[in-house]
Amino acid sequence: MSGFAAQVSQYSLSEFSAADAGLGWRFDAARAALLVHDLLPYYVGVLPAATQRDLVRQCGQVVDSARARGLPIMASAPRPASTLRQRGLGGRLWGLGPSSGQVAELCLPGLDEPEMPRIRKRSLSAFFATDLDVELRRQDRDQLILVGVFASQGIVATSFDALARDLEVFVIADAVADYSRHLHSLALDQVARSTGQVITTSEFVA
Repeated sequence: MSGFAAQVSQYSLSEFSAADAGLGWRFDAARAALLVHDLLPYYVGVLPAATQRDLVRQCGQVVDSARARGLPIMASAPRPASTLRQRGLGGRLWGLGPSSGQVAELCLPGLDEPEMPRIRKRSLSAFFATDLDVELRRQDRDQLILVGVFASQGIVATSFDALARDLEVFVIADAVADYSRHLHSLALDQVARSTGQVITTSEFVA
């Protein structure tokens, strides 16, 4: 099976538990859906153990709160590829990617219900070559909550694509993770300045 490797450094997601900035979107549960972005052991496993635990715990709280309020919940993962050519430049940069078995694995129990939409994407953004936009429109949702990995890559890319589709994005600062604190901070700043609203787990749950 293929593996994933990256240079990472230790930091605590609690450093971002007071983050609150952005373009002024106001969360409305009746308009919102939650996307758990690429929260696979294949990716999360490269993070330091403490960061992994923090991320899974925070994402679990967000999922539980979203489920209790009736928000649609979706999970994304790369579409499995059998050749590097299918991955395009992504294959050159990151290899073949997770196998069909690896994309079926999720770090959170309860995300494997058969009825939960699975977004199988071809690139960093969860909107690229997927029906995520259709899923949101069918359920009359124009706000998207993002948690998962990696903040400076798929999370930011998805937030830009959401903005282009007139969707208000909320990134939960301490329920996303990255290769380093620096990249995590840069990603949140990019979202707050350009594409959406940065909130915290405690704010979302409250």
